Amino acid sequence: MEACIDCHGADGVGRENTIPNLRGQPKAYLEAQVLAFKSGQRHSTFMDPVVHNVADEELIKAADFYASIAVSTPETLQWRGDKWPADMPLGERIAYSGKWNDKVPACVSCHGPNGVGVAPSFPMLMGQNKDYLVNQLKAWKSDQRPPGVLGSMVTIAKGLTDEEIEAVASYFTSQGGAQ
Repeated sequence: MEACIDCHGADGVGRENTIPNLRGQPKAYLEAQVLAFKSGQRHSTFMDPVVHNVADEELIKAADFYASIAVSTPETLQWRGDKWPADMPLGERIAYSGKWNDKVPACVSCHGPNGVGVAPSFPMLMGQNKDYLVNQLKAWKSDQRPPGVLGSMVTIAKGLTDEEIEAVASYFTSQGGAQ
C-alpha cells in the first residue's frame, strides 16, 4: 500500500493531474487494471516498475481498499442532460449525445449518469483528473491501451478530435465526486 499511497494518496485522490483518482471506482475494474499492468497488457512508466514487485494478492487488496472509499455523487443525476444538445457545451454534448456519425456513443450510456461509473466494469469519470482522462483517450486513439471491457474505447477515441477529447475530459472533471 505504501507505493500506492505515494501517488494515489490514502484517500484515493491522485497527487498529480496525470495520476488517476481511484476512490470509489468499481472493485472489479480496479482489480482488472492492476492485473493488466502486472501482466503487461497495460503499460505505464509509473506503474510498470511498481506492480512487478508486488504479489497479485497485494495488488488486489490495494484495489479493494480504494474501491471501498465512499465518493459523494451529485444530488440530482442526469442521464440525458437538462438541455437541448445544441445548447450544451462541447464536452457535455459528447457526454450525453455522443457523435453517432463517428461511432461515438454518449459516454453516460456506459459510464452512468454524470459519469458516476457502473459496476463492475465501467469506471467513474466524474471528478477524474483531466490530464489523466486526456492521456487515456489519446492512448486508446493511438492503440497504446487495451480497448476496454466491450472492446469499444479504441473506436470511440478515434472518433474524437483532440479538441473534443479535451472538452469531454473537462466536462467530467467538473462533475466533482472523486476530486
